[in-house]
Amino acid sequence: MNKRDASQKPFVLYDASRLLAEQDCACAGDEPAPLALHSGGPASGDTDCACAEANASAVALEASGVWKQAPVLYRIPLGGDCEAVFNVGRPSGVAVLNRPAADVLRTFRQPRPLQGETSRQLAMAGLLIPADAPQDTRCPTDDPAMLTAWLHIANACNLRCTYCYVQKDGAAMDEATGRSAVEAILRSAVRHSFRAVKLKYAGGEPTLNFALVRRLHAHASDQAEQQGLALRETLITNGVNLADEVLAFAAEHGIRLAVSLDMCPGAHDSQRARPENGIYERVRRNIERAVQHGLRPHLSITVTGADDEVSADAVRFALGMGLPFNLNFVRPPDGHLSDAQIAGVIRSVRLAFAEMEANPPSCSLLGVLDRADFARAHSQACGAGRSYLVVDHLGRVSPCQMRMGRTVGDVGMPDPLAAVRAAFTNPPVDERGSCAECAWRYACGGGCPLLGKPLAGGRTGASPYCAAYRTLYPELIRLEGFRVLKLHGLC
Repeated sequence: MNKRDASQKPFVLYDASRLLAEQDCACAGDEPAPLALHSGGPASGDTDCACAEANASAVALEASGVWKQAPVLYRIPLGGDCEAVFNVGRPSGVAVLNRPAADVLRTFRQPRPLQGETSRQLAMAGLLIPADAPQDTRCPTDDPAMLTAWLHIANACNLRCTYCYVQKDGAAMDEATGRSAVEAILRSAVRHSFRAVKLKYAGGEPTLNFALVRRLHAHASDQAEQQGLALRETLITNGVNLADEVLAFAAEHGIRLAVSLDMCPGAHDSQRARPENGIYERVRRNIERAVQHGLRPHLSITVTGADDEVSADAVRFALGMGLPFNLNFVRPPDGHLSDAQIAGVIRSVRLAFAEMEANPPSCSLLGVLDRADFARAHSQACGAGRSYLVVDHLGRVSPCQMRMGRTVGDVGMPDPLAAVRAAFTNPPVDERGSCAECAWRYACGGGCPLLGKPLAGGRTGASPYCAAYRTLYPELIRLEGFRVLKLHGLC
């Protein structure tokens, strides 16, 4: 489609593909999202999912009868008679419409059947909903198929990050504890009917105890196969000491690599608390070496809002290398965030957005901003208390790595996940005070439950990052719309 055609014919450009974030959290959406379709066929994107076929979607749409415009749509002009449109009430991706397509959308203010390809595209993009849809639009709590577990391989670390919540020493997990942890995790997975298990080898710095990672990988692979469970593994590292043997082993055995990086060299080197400079550049070189070994590291870019975050060099690096990344807002150990810190986070994210606009990636940006996910509606920001557990280096179990000091049992328990669920509450966003009135709630899921402001009766309230989310979400939607236009050569 050329630019002249784009102004005459209705089109709906839509790409719900997203990079799966390998964060140091209880990720809620670890399963691949289906790749949505646009008017020119399947949207291109770098995903590890099985894309839905167009004819299957068309049959489902035809079977749904009469349709109407979704009640809460966010719209922002993109120039050239195009606009980005997003279903705030039920996030399912950002669609780009030209004026003729927007005219078709307006005709569905009165319910009617789908007629023509454009109306089908609008339905597939989530901008139209069945006219007989239930009036209760609350997002149901999902039933995840994957149990995720953080294995605290080492309590030692070669950095002293100023914002780290781990009370580090030189201790490390031993093999007997690690094997028992793997068996306990799989035991809970089977008992609660999960189909897959994800192990996050973390710390501290897990490469300081990498011999154990090797042995636990072998044990977990064997045990998961016996139990009929799919196994996914991620090594979460600061990237300082990535020896060739570590990279080669990860590449050979399909272990994903997640590297923590701060926004720019000055911020990284000052906040990572090493006596020498140049740690940031050292990590960058190690990431490049990982790519040479056939790995595709995920960059978890920490945003603190500090004054020394003067550029978004890490985002520029990720974009230049074609690597997946996300902007991970700092979670202070004491949970306190000042207004100045939140304003700094907004400023830093805008630096990152400028890099993304200058060099938009081929894949979606819908999951790049902290805990948000604009590709699917979700009622909780993470799986803590439902589908996530943490095992420390001594075999003690807790609901989250930010609360390893508050254990609920150990790996000798018959079902450690049950103990986590009994001890930790992660309420749906509709039950988090003022969150229930926020139009954006199904994109953020309420944010990290540990940072939520405490309310009367032991309830959890809004995140202190709420102001940042409300400010940045519209900017991200515009950015995603611009990316889709540029992907199709229309800007």
